[in-house]
Amino acid sequence: MKSKLFALALLAAAAPALAQPAAPEQASIPFFDHDAIRDWRADGNRALYIEGSGRQWYYGELMGPCLGLDFAHTIAFAERPGTSFDRFGSIIVKDGPAGSAQTCRLKSLVKSEKPAGKAKAGAD
Repeated sequence: MKSKLFALALLAAAAPALAQPAAPEQASIPFFDHDAIRDWRADGNRALYIEGSGRQWYYGELMGPCLGLDFAHTIAFAERPGTSFDRFGSIIVKDGPAGSAQTCRLKSLVKSEKPAGKAKAGAD
C-alpha cells in the first residue's frame, strides 16, 4: 500500500512539469563584433529580429520597452569585443541626431525564421 501511495505522489508531483512546454533553447551570435550581424528589424519596442552570418535569424526579446526602437535607423550592439552576443547582451538606441541614448537589455535570444515584411533600405 505504501508503495502505491508513494508512486501516486511521484506522479502527481511530476505532472505539472510534464504538462509545461519546453522553453526554446537560448542562442548566441559568435564573433558579433566581426561583421557577424548582417541586419536587424524591430518588432515594436519590446523585441527585434537579428540576422547573423549564414543568414540565420534570431529573435531577441527585451526586458522591457525600448523607446524609439521601432523608429530607429541604426542601433549599437553593446557587448565586450571578442565575445558572443546572447541573452545577456544589450542594444543602444539613440533618439534622433542630438538625442540621448537608451540602453535596452535582452531577456532572451532564440533562433528564428526570417521575419515577414519588407526589408529595410540597404539590406540585401
